[in-house]
Amino acid sequence: MSIVLEACVGCYEDAKKAVERGANRIELCDNLKEGGTTPSYGTINLACKNFDIPVAVIIRPRGGNFVYSDDEFEIMKKDIEICRELGAYAVVFGILTKDNKIDIERNRELINLSKGLKVTFHMAFDEIENKVEAIETLIDLGVDRILTKGCKTSALDGKDILKNLVQISNGRIEILIGGSVTKNNYKELVEYIGCNEAQGSRIV
Repeated sequence: MSIVLEACVGCYEDAKKAVERGANRIELCDNLKEGGTTPSYGTINLACKNFDIPVAVIIRPRGGNFVYSDDEFEIMKKDIEICRELGAYAVVFGILTKDNKIDIERNRELINLSKGLKVTFHMAFDEIENKVEAIETLIDLGVDRILTKGCKTSALDGKDILKNLVQISNGRIEILIGGSVTKNNYKELVEYIGCNEAQGSRIV
């Protein structure tokens, strides 16, 4: 089975280079030093218009934790509507409660707004202690994939956890590995973990 390589990029020009280098999918962000925030309308529009590979857009109004105010939540909802209008392939988000559990109601609302788009739950997942329970919750919510490094450091450190998550998911949800995954180590990691998708800012 072929491996899907998703390039995490911080601007349009980096996205363009990743496409030219053979990326299979783009995760479009701004502010990668903050872990990625939602890019501008113009960036999303041009990427969806000009690239012939799927474009996933991060929906994150700021860096920091994954507990959002009511105003930030409204911003996220509007950004999802914009992504759908502009022809994005997927949206990437994750909302947690103050005790680092999945905020079921708010995530469900965003998922319902994302009809017609794929949904990736991002590395907020790595803040959750009970990952097995979290996987089942995300499957029930209708999430398509989870972007995770298996731990709080890197996919290399979390490879045994990632392998277990792939086995638990059993094809019901895609496990997209990320976190220090590069063009030099993704093959080894994917083979060991048993997944089909890998993400990184240096994946191609």
